[in-house]
Amino acid sequence: MLDDEKFKKFFMLLSMLSIMMCSCTAFANYPTHLYGDKNFILCDGHMGSAWYVDRSSLNVQKYEPPQYIIAVNVMRVDNADRRSTEIKNVHTYRFFYNSDLGQMYADFNNNDNWRYLNPQGSWAETGISMPAGEIAFVLAYNYKFYGDRAYYSDDFYNRIF
Repeated sequence: MLDDEKFKKFFMLLSMLSIMMCSCTAFANYPTHLYGDKNFILCDGHMGSAWYVDRSSLNVQKYEPPQYIIAVNVMRVDNADRRSTEIKNVHTYRFFYNSDLGQMYADFNNNDNWRYLNPQGSWAETGISMPAGEIAFVLAYNYKFYGDRAYYSDDFYNRIF
């Protein structure tokens, strides 16, 4: 029989694996590139809506390793699972990265009010923003911010290149 600590660790591992499996298969219903245009990269999909990073909007605002700030436009398409291509919303996301600490932050209102994006957080805490931030970093530097950590699948990165 498992003691409480071992059970908690086992349950956490099982939960993380389930989330990873769901996030990889959930994108099967959404177009990888909006309009088939590789400038619009699928970063997240949830309950029929899909969010796309606009490659052409990428703006490196700070390059002072280990600190970086990148802004990028993210578009929301409702009913994308039913192949709708009507853009409902475009919002500029700003990301602050500290590569020494391996931490990413998001500023949603362009006022330097940075919110830490915990890679272990729920979809409500990190969905859309964290994958968009990872895509922005890869686009800017051709380098995975989270490196070999298993936050994203190879399929995720293949959409970018």
